[in-house]
Amino acid sequence: MRNKLLQTFALGTWSFLCVLPVLLKTGPNVVTLTYFAGSKNLWEGVSPYGWLEPGADLFFYPPFFAAAWKIFGLLGPMAGVLFWVFVNALVFWWGISQWFLIKNEINKWLWFFWIATAIELDISLRYQQANALLAGLILWSLSALKDRRMGLSGFLMALATHLKVFPLLIALAIALPLDIAFFASYVASCFILLGLPALAVGFPEVLWLHWEQFQSTTADFSQRQLLDLRACLSRLGMESLGALAQKGAGLLGGLTLLLYRLRVPNPEFSWGLWYTSFVTLLLAITPKAESPTFVWAAPGYLFLAKALNSKAKLLLGFIAFSMTIVYSSILPKAWVLSFTENYLSKTFANFAFWGLSSFLLLREIVFKKQKGPLN
Repeated sequence: MRNKLLQTFALGTWSFLCVLPVLLKTGPNVVTLTYFAGSKNLWEGVSPYGWLEPGADLFFYPPFFAAAWKIFGLLGPMAGVLFWVFVNALVFWWGISQWFLIKNEINKWLWFFWIATAIELDISLRYQQANALLAGLILWSLSALKDRRMGLSGFLMALATHLKVFPLLIALAIALPLDIAFFASYVASCFILLGLPALAVGFPEVLWLHWEQFQSTTADFSQRQLLDLRACLSRLGMESLGALAQKGAGLLGGLTLLLYRLRVPNPEFSWGLWYTSFVTLLLAITPKAESPTFVWAAPGYLFLAKALNSKAKLLLGFIAFSMTIVYSSILPKAWVLSFTENYLSKTFANFAFWGLSSFLLLREIVFKKQKGPLN
């Protein structure tokens, strides 16, 4: 525990200091202005899912998110943003520290993937979004699940679901071969966490707010064309191929995740590998995928690096370069402009990442032979 805490604090502080000059220069951006406005509306008894004040975007997060953001709002705009980013960095590295600890004998490949993970986190923190926090909570929950701490795992997954809805799919997959202890903890925690926004607007209104959130989010899906596979292929003039690839990946990826969950028993289940395949598939097919959300996939570099041989690590290294490192300040932008235009390499590298992780899942489905390091 002590080593986990030390590693988390060191890496979290370093990540925060790396983005601090940018944060001090830019201050709250449209994302955090939306959080501030959505939280203010909720605590004043107004729905956060309508038009907010000038400078803010539409609010698409669950009511709990708006209620909890009051903690950061009380600090004021600048201090609130800085604390928010620091919390994101700490929780992200705490989630990873449940699975990996940096040791003296770490090899050069793992150093490379640790650096790639840190760079992807840096990209996300600059946008001040909640994606790093979400990734850390999910990884923490899965680690608790692996250790059979069902109460903690269910609560953490419920907390993640109250920040963004998609962890509900992970919770359903966990409970699929009915795990009563996890399911009970998750459902109970989901109801308990409704209590915070209920303090602001009352319990019946919270239920209506969830319905408003569902309507606004689904309507927004039809208007987005960002960094998913279909959008990128459409920008290249291959709209039909994009639609086919997106549907094909969704079908094949969903079946792979489901079959792996049903076929591999809990004691041998590689949640880190399953998580990687899940989030890379989600990024490939959801119209709401954008640059900061790719931080969800960054921990997968570490999960796969522990499982692959040296030749396969070259492929993973190229994926990490194309998806993450090329968008950092390490390389002069003029040298890689054609490679990074419209984030094409990010989308296609993520698609390759999904293919690689799904191949490993399929291999285990066929042979039911688990690799120790993945657990």
